[in-house]
Amino acid sequence: MATFLTTIFHSSTYPYIHKEVIMVASDSLIALNQIINCISIIVYGWIWNNKSEKLFNFYPVYCVLETVFGILTTIYAITTRNIVAYYLLDTIVFAVITRNICCGGVKLRAIRYNSEEKREHFDNNNNSVSSLATILGSVIAMFLNLNFEIMLCVATFGNMIDNLFYIFIFYHTKECRKKRKYTYGDYM
Repeated sequence: MATFLTTIFHSSTYPYIHKEVIMVASDSLIALNQIINCISIIVYGWIWNNKSEKLFNFYPVYCVLETVFGILTTIYAITTRNIVAYYLLDTIVFAVITRNICCGGVKLRAIRYNSEEKREHFDNNNNSVSSLATILGSVIAMFLNLNFEIMLCVATFGNMIDNLFYIFIFYHTKECRKKRKYTYGDYM
């Protein structure tokens, strides 16, 4: 459900936002975005591989931070109309905060789907739901004719919903993990 809803928000606004950004971003800026994101993947992947348990405790904080900074960058883009600066700020937020959510999401899925078969079914179903939502969102995008500012607000709202789902899933998983540990921990 979380994937479906958030993907519809993203895919229905992405064509508009992407078009506006690409129209003003230079080749060098787009390359810089890629470099920053790849460095972030390398660095945070290494950090999470070494400090996963400690960092995972802060997972809801990353979700809240991403929501707050997403709202702030959206407000900045709307008030200044500086899409290049928005793109840079969004790149930094993604590289620092969202990357932690991605790494924590890997751990969250590993905990929730703790067998090869469960994980395989989740991944396949999640990909299918994501693709269906992308198709629906893209069809919606074909018929929408809203301005950039409204699209940013809709995308930001969709991201907020995504983070709320992640926080809920985190605490639900944590509670289930405690119950399993309490119930079976003394006998294993």
